Amino acid sequence: MPHTPTVLIADDEPLFVSSLARQVRKAGLSFITDTTSELVLELARTRQPDLIVLDVHQHIDGRDLLSRLKKDPATRHIKVMMLTSHDDQYLRSTCIELGAHEFELKPADSIVIQKILRLAHGAANDFEELDAAAQPLRSAIALR
Repeated sequence: MPHTPTVLIADDEPLFVSSLARQVRKAGLSFITDTTSELVLELARTRQPDLIVLDVHQHIDGRDLLSRLKKDPATRHIKVMMLTSHDDQYLRSTCIELGAHEFELKPADSIVIQKILRLAHGAANDFEELDAAAQPLRSAIALR
């Protein structure tokens, strides 16, 4: 059965989260949301989303969350898109240096949604490729 990519949306603006979640669902992806920023790390560890869409400016600074996600062996592989309403080159370069795959401006227009789809499906394809590559090893182990 094909893997349905999951996106964790973490933003302290409930209306924005609802709107983005609706667009993600319409695009055929699963989603998890956090409007407090306090659950991001736990949800990333336990649910292992394919992509995290993370607001820079929320209750807990998005740059701090990004740094912690990329330092944690359980979450460092998860792709992260940073979102903000502030067009700031220094902020952009800081987030990219910390490990963000994308840095986009709000609101999430059709280009941002396409990037979310590309990143989420890319992670899903990576998962499927790894799973397929591991199949011979699983078969060999099962024969023992």
